[in-house]
Amino acid sequence: MDQDFRKKTFRGAKIEDTILELEKLSLLCEEKSKGSEQLERQRFYEGMATAYTTIAGKLKGDFDYIEPKAIDEVYNALEKTSPKKNSSTKEQVSTCSFCQRSKEEVGELAKGLGVSICSHCLEFGAEVIKSHSLGL
Repeated sequence: MDQDFRKKTFRGAKIEDTILELEKLSLLCEEKSKGSEQLERQRFYEGMATAYTTIAGKLKGDFDYIEPKAIDEVYNALEKTSPKKNSSTKEQVSTCSFCQRSKEEVGELAKGLGVSICSHCLEFGAEVIKSHSLGL
């Protein structure tokens, strides 16, 4: 794709302006996702952020086309991390939400609303937070 997208127009707007607006929308959706307590809203905003980022990348010429398989992989990843409908909360948190290992493999899990974490992942997260606070 031609890299001189600044000179092109898209329905009366410069491509560059359109890209900037898409990037702003993506950031807004990411913020809304982080600020939402409802899993369905989080997933919706995450999907919208991904869509806006993908469109902006296409307009910038970062790639020529998207393989249909890539869209399937995004959906499969979302399906793995989303709680199953019509299942009990106990079933939803019987594995660590981060490493996907079962309670039988890792021992007790710290459980939250629709999520759980094993001691190994919890310790790893604490180390990451500590290293960021130390400026490492």
